[in-house]
This record gives sequence, C-alpha cells and structure tokens, in this order.
Amino acid sequence: MLSVSHVSYRYQNDLVLDKVSFELEKGDYCAIIGPNGSGKTTLLNLISGALKKQEGNLQILNKNIEDYPVKDLAKQISVVPQRSEPVYHFSVFDMVMFGRHPYQTRWNYYNPDDEAIVVDALKKTNLLSLKARMTSQLSGGEFQRTLIARAIAQQAPLMLLDEPLANLDIPHQFEILEILSELNRTKQTTVLMVIHDLSLAMQAIPKSLLLKNGRLTYMGDTRNICKQNLVFDLFDLDESYEVNDVGNVRKKNA
Repeated sequence: MLSVSHVSYRYQNDLVLDKVSFELEKGDYCAIIGPNGSGKTTLLNLISGALKKQEGNLQILNKNIEDYPVKDLAKQISVVPQRSEPVYHFSVFDMVMFGRHPYQTRWNYYNPDDEAIVVDALKKTNLLSLKARMTSQLSGGEFQRTLIARAIAQQAPLMLLDEPLANLDIPHQFEILEILSELNRTKQTTVLMVIHDLSLAMQAIPKSLLLKNGRLTYMGDTRNICKQNLVFDLFDLDESYEVNDVGNVRKKNA
C-alpha cells in the first residue's frame, strides 16, 4: 500500500527526517509515536504530497507519489490534519461533501451517489442529526468527527491523521478510536496516525513506528514497545521513571 524508502528532509540546515524507511500493507493500522520535533508531522506531509520530497522515494501502490495528478492522489490518500478552527460558512453536510471533490468535475457538483456516500460517512461518525448545523456551532469532538467523516467520504484506501485526539476529552478520544478501528476492520482502510498518548496507542492501535530525532528506531507490534523498554530511550527517561505494561509512565514514589 505504502512504501517509504530512505526519505530524508531538511528545513534549511536542520535535518528533520534521516533516511526513514518502512512499508505498510493494505489494512494496516499504525501509530507514529515520538517526542516533539521528531519529524512526525513532516513525515505525514511528505506522504500526503503537501511537502515535496528532497531525498528518497515514496510510493502508493507501487507508483511514485509525485507521479499522481492531484485529484488521483486524493483518491488514494485522505488526510485529517492537526486540530484547526471550524470553518464558519459551511454546514456539516457541506464540509463532509468536500471529501467527494476528487470525483467531481467543474460542471458536475454532487450526484445521488455522492450524497449517499456522505450520508453513510455521517452515520459512521454519529453526525447525521447534525448535518445541517454550521461547523462554527460544533464542539471540539463534533468538529473532529466532521473532519474524519470528510476523510471517510473520500473513500481513499490510505488515511493519514495528525494528532486527531489532541484537546479532546477521554470519551471523545475513545469515540474517535472506535470509529477508526471500525473503518479499518470493515473497509480494510490503511490508517497511519500520529498519537502522543502511548497508553491509548497500546489499547487501540496494533502496529507502531517510533521516531526520534528524525530516525526510525522501531516498527512493529505496539505491545512490544513497553516489553522491550523502548519508551525509555525514545523519551530519554532515566531510572526515576517506570512504565507499566499498558503504556502508563509515572515517576517512581510519586
């Protein structure tokens, strides 16, 4: 599904990604975990085509990402960006309909098939009753679900999410994770998601890749991260910390 091979990226003189290589198969569900500044968002932006590669190679379905026309790439990759402010002049329905844009022409807005796909995405994200509400009137959790519904409506086989759980309360975090798990299970959508909460990743996301200082330090079963004490090296924790089997980190004797 996705091949990332020896990808490096620099912002001016700062090396943000250093020869990162990994592959995802169709139906993989993978977290990207790492400290701030480790290159997580840059990696997603390179995969989505928002940034142009400098070194290495990125392929979707054995085709270089830069060889896809923009609309064709949007049929392969959907993106849920870092939390942004709601757009004031669109309803929830219209926002989700933007996910159908790659399939529409200048002269043909949306048809009954597009509408059915959007309604299905709204149902999957428990937003159907809010379809006429303006996005400016949504709670943080509702707006985040709207962005995910837009990505679902896009029907791309690969979904990229950049910290979709940030600033959400615990029930909404689990709600988002349940939606993504169901999408991955029923549609075999390949999901690649930046997440900060190690405990949530341990509970919900089968596979993880760890980034530190722009380098890939591990990729594999999320459950092995704590068993192999990889967390200590990843976040430079000393012996005053301890990590349990479900990914909770705490100070000893705290």
